[in-house]
Amino acid sequence: MKKINVLGFLLSLLLLTYCTSAKNQFEKGNYEKAVSLAIKKLQKNPNNKKQQGILKAAYGYAQSVGEQKVVQYQQGQSLQKYDQLIAHYRGLQQLYTRLLSCPGCLAVVTPVDYQAPLKNALQDGARAYAAEGNALLAQNEKAAARDGYRAFLKANAYMPTTVSENQLAAALEQGTERIGITPIPVASQGLQLNSAFFQQQLVEALNALRYPFADFQPIQHFKTQSTPPDWIVELSFDDYVIGQTYVKETRETRVKDSVALGTVKDSLGNKQTVYGSVEADVRRFEKTIESGGVLNITVRSGRDNSVRLQRKFPGSYVWINDWLTYQGDKRALNKAELKQAKAKEEIPPPPQVLFRAFTQPLFDQTARQLRREFRDLK
Repeated sequence: MKKINVLGFLLSLLLLTYCTSAKNQFEKGNYEKAVSLAIKKLQKNPNNKKQQGILKAAYGYAQSVGEQKVVQYQQGQSLQKYDQLIAHYRGLQQLYTRLLSCPGCLAVVTPVDYQAPLKNALQDGARAYAAEGNALLAQNEKAAARDGYRAFLKANAYMPTTVSENQLAAALEQGTERIGITPIPVASQGLQLNSAFFQQQLVEALNALRYPFADFQPIQHFKTQSTPPDWIVELSFDDYVIGQTYVKETRETRVKDSVALGTVKDSLGNKQTVYGSVEADVRRFEKTIESGGVLNITVRSGRDNSVRLQRKFPGSYVWINDWLTYQGDKRALNKAELKQAKAKEEIPPPPQVLFRAFTQPLFDQTARQLRREFRDLK
């Protein structure tokens, strides 16, 4: 079995070597890849005639096919032609740089420097993307402004400072959606602080996503602004309850046999253990305090009040306290019951704690839903 595994490994290794060889890539028409692999071989063995022959043929084809690709890209109508052209020239220029560091390669090919055409392509691409960005901003529409901002970034990626920081800031401002989040209305004044905390935590969690075109704020923030929010996230409970209390009591008699009750002396004066049964009357108590509700999430347009999203999330939390008391012989109880008999009735948490406990999973669901809803603002 071991011999078969070794043989299989060697066969796989041989097949992998063949598939990644310069000759194999050349035969597949992957000329730039063939050149790269031949360079690696010749850097280790500069006099490898086979690799020199492959390099000469592959580099010649790479240049010839490259010229055809350049014509094809230049005839394209979309902005992506600049991306393709620049990527193409960068690949050829990378080969040029690697060939210069390979003495065995220079013996058979003369590397061509593509720095000048690459620079021209970068300049043309930067200008084209900058012009596209300006055209999109002129539409005075948020989605178009976001595409314009991305075009500006591409322009500067090709040629830094093609687009000014002021232009970028203006595009970002124009494309940003302002989203107001309401607090959850609650009947009790004591829970208003919890509701405000829920609102603030949600705002912070969503802004932490760093969506460049999303600005999440408490709805109160927009009362001091000259423009209303683009979207309003309304949070409300369809129904909720805090501190619904239930107490359950059960009684049972616990009996244990063969318990050592004491000792007696027999007729010969020897001590003998006396065994018998013991029992205890056990009263078990379980107090549960249930809190929960259904959170309604509605996303409305701040312009025409149309509904973009409506979801409902149920949430609940149950606080449990159990203990027991007994009368009788404690030896009738097991270890768990003896431990529970030491427990006392606990003071239940205040409403604010119960509110926070049952709304925590609602917070997580709400944050996930809104993250998905506004993911187009990334």
